[in-house]
Amino acid sequence: MVDQPSEWTPANWTRASAHALLGRSYALSRRYALWRMARRRESPIVLLSMGKTGSTAIAHAVQEATARPVFQVFRLEPERLRAAEQRYRERQAAARRGARSRGDDDAKRNPFPGAHHLWESDHLLRHPPSPESPWTVITTVREPVAQAVSAYFHAARRSGALADSPTVKDLTDRFVSEHWLQAPQRWFDREFGTAVGIDALAQPFDPSAGHAIVETPAIRLLLLRLESFGRAPSVLASFLGLAAPVAVPHRNDGASGRFAPIYREFLGAAVLPERLLDEAYGSRYAQHFYATGEIAQFRRKWSKR
Repeated sequence: MVDQPSEWTPANWTRASAHALLGRSYALSRRYALWRMARRRESPIVLLSMGKTGSTAIAHAVQEATARPVFQVFRLEPERLRAAEQRYRERQAAARRGARSRGDDDAKRNPFPGAHHLWESDHLLRHPPSPESPWTVITTVREPVAQAVSAYFHAARRSGALADSPTVKDLTDRFVSEHWLQAPQRWFDREFGTAVGIDALAQPFDPSAGHAIVETPAIRLLLLRLESFGRAPSVLASFLGLAAPVAVPHRNDGASGRFAPIYREFLGAAVLPERLLDEAYGSRYAQHFYATGEIAQFRRKWSKR
């Protein structure tokens, strides 16, 4: 039964009926979202980054400053996108069953939380960049171990793996055995180069500047380090052609909330195997975006205390 709007009109009834139907069907909700995105005529602003690199803060800041929609996506490789969508649908189906058993109305208000990132990726794959329809792309990066640790804790919170208050050793062993450090080293090869047509790690990058701009007929790309976000307001304004600096909100990245004490304890006490630190900080990714002195400083944080 569709709730009748307080001011009943045929248009209101049609709108309410459509929203109710979309809320029950993932396929229809996805199709509707893709249709709405395809109606946009302006060239897209795309925040294409791996997770836990400050990309959400930048996406919100750019959208606020430009009053334009910003596509925030993490992957643009078709097979990996399909696999991610399948995992999402399986998790969401289980979550919706649990919500119904608890009588929780949140699932009705936001039936497919987080799916929009997947649908935006799908839209962009259907409308790739071209000289006739170029993309403005912002890609944020972060030193690989900190990124991997943050992504690991994000996944552990979602899966319930932190509920039993594991020790730092337990968390470290799982972090190592699940190979979390491989993801940031592979991301540019897997998710970026094919979709964008740029080998970002072959472009000049000055770590002391903390950002770089790359331009092709189809792409205008800003590469920006999280560690250099102090310069982001002026860098973003210049890149986007705005008169005023772009205010970037601070985000806690796991340092607040229920599991914040476990996260802080891990950051202060975890020691990672030297072979993994060799691999991470000797990678093409780390060597490209960070200076030798910066890498040494990062490494000390995760080495023997």
